[in-house]
Amino acid sequence: MQKINPTPTNALPADPLALKDIHLPEQITHYPIAYGWWILAVLILLVIVIAIIKIKKTASRNQLKKQALSQLKNNVDINNNELMSLLKWAAIHYFSRVELAKLYGDSLQKFLVKQLPENHRVNFTQLSEQAFKTQYQENFHNQVDKDFQQATLLWLTKALPPKAAKQAQQKNTGRKLYQKNKGVSA
Repeated sequence: MQKINPTPTNALPADPLALKDIHLPEQITHYPIAYGWWILAVLILLVIVIAIIKIKKTASRNQLKKQALSQLKNNVDINNNELMSLLKWAAIHYFSRVELAKLYGDSLQKFLVKQLPENHRVNFTQLSEQAFKTQYQENFHNQVDKDFQQATLLWLTKALPPKAAKQAQQKNTGRKLYQKNKGVSA
């Protein structure tokens, strides 16, 4: 006779609820971030830096214009001589000093008119014509001309700061004149 083994080998455990816990996979992290997100972050930072640089550059370009406008607005009884000096001072800071230093009278007026946009040239010419004609008369210097004040305000607001291409052209013209006067070949 065969002996029967009292413990079966394929028997169920005594406690049927003693199962192993279900193991979830590890949580997927967002790191390392994909290269596309890094490139996007760098591009956004680059755009922000460029915007800040352009804003600072624009503010520094407009600083002299604001200074001239505040001088004009704060001094209500500014005389014609001071207005002419203010116009020339502002123009010298934005355009070629070599070219502007020699301009006076009609040639200065033509230069100033040339810097204005087309739609403001006639108005500036009409407002400033009398001042440029009487610039070298005795009573001009102490006279307060409201039309010339308006012309100055118009020129400061509409002509400054000059467009980059126009300003570069003025600087190159000034350099060529300087080199020509000094005898240097270009």
